[in-house]
Amino acid sequence: MYIVIAGLSDIGKNLAELLAKEGNEVVVIDRDPAKCTAIAEDSDVTAITGDAGQKSTLEEARVRHAHAFVAAAGDDSENLMICMMAKELGVKTVISLVDEAEHAETFRQAGINLQVNPDMVAAKHIYRLITQPYVKDFLSFEKAEIFEIEIEEGMKCVGRTVSELATPIGVKVLVVQRGEKYLGEDKEIRPKDWLTLIVNREVAKRGTDFMNKWFAKG
Repeated sequence: MYIVIAGLSDIGKNLAELLAKEGNEVVVIDRDPAKCTAIAEDSDVTAITGDAGQKSTLEEARVRHAHAFVAAAGDDSENLMICMMAKELGVKTVISLVDEAEHAETFRQAGINLQVNPDMVAAKHIYRLITQPYVKDFLSFEKAEIFEIEIEEGMKCVGRTVSELATPIGVKVLVVQRGEKYLGEDKEIRPKDWLTLIVNREVAKRGTDFMNKWFAKG
């Protein structure tokens, strides 16, 4: 994929390097020449020194051809302006960091529905580590959350099939993986399996109770 990132904040830099390592073609834009030089020398990322708020800079980055555009600039107002310009240039997937939660609705009204609040993401991860240590990873969306759980000895789900877990309404097991194989609902769950489930936000408490019942130990 061809991805353009505006802003070499810590998140922008780490994202660019991660995407490049996965074989994607990545271009970053930043006003700081030193940051651009450093990332270009240390990785397979192409860096453009310039203002992403200028249409000419976005065109130099070939934004029109990007599969995705990410705004990781200094503040919400700048990110919003850059995102709107990227959309006007025809980018279909536009993602922005949003530092202030109260600005989220402004982004939505501008058609920027893919938003990430870094502080909130970090807080949610820490919360899961404290309250649900069996959750190894999760994705949070506006209407649902997806959880990835590694099955361990001592969990009540061990020896049960997916159908026996009796998921409540609003909670669904998406897949159980054992090595490279995906298991059917009639297969017993074993330690070292990985289970992925989705929980509708409207039934978040019900989802937490379900997970604590089957995956918490002790």
